Amino acid sequence: MNETLELIRSRSNLARPSTEVVVVEEIGSDEDSCPAFGFLRGIRDRALSIEFRFANGNSQAFPYSWLGPMNYNPSAGLLLKFVGDMIYLVLIEGSNLNALVGGAVSLYDRGVQRHRVSWIREMTPQQAESATPGAVVIDRIRIVSHRSDDEPKGADWLESFDRCG
Repeated sequence: MNETLELIRSRSNLARPSTEVVVVEEIGSDEDSCPAFGFLRGIRDRALSIEFRFANGNSQAFPYSWLGPMNYNPSAGLLLKFVGDMIYLVLIEGSNLNALVGGAVSLYDRGVQRHRVSWIREMTPQQAESATPGAVVIDRIRIVSHRSDDEPKGADWLESFDRCG
């Protein structure tokens, strides 16, 4: 009986509101960014998906698990192929697409290839003009989808990647 009363007393103490002030430190984000893209800072960190943000405010995201072959042609851009319910081809056009940002990550080989890029943003002409020399600039993002038994239609911009092998 004594043990039961002791248990009831100890539980009733837990139910009383605390007057103790608890200070919680805000934990910093694991993500960093430049004007063109956001990336996870940890070398071993991996994003689950990649979001494409358009200058008009729309966006589209794909899981990295759908990411297939990638082609980088400095004069044409970065072509990503996502395979899911349909095949999605994403062309990222811009300049300095493989330049290091903060000495840690680049969009192509240290970013998308390693699944560290969480978003890529199409920049407005004003943002592109105000970028520092050598900075990554995303002029345009194009996305086309097609069925696996079909060819993409209206994607003449793919020709430059047919030539690069």
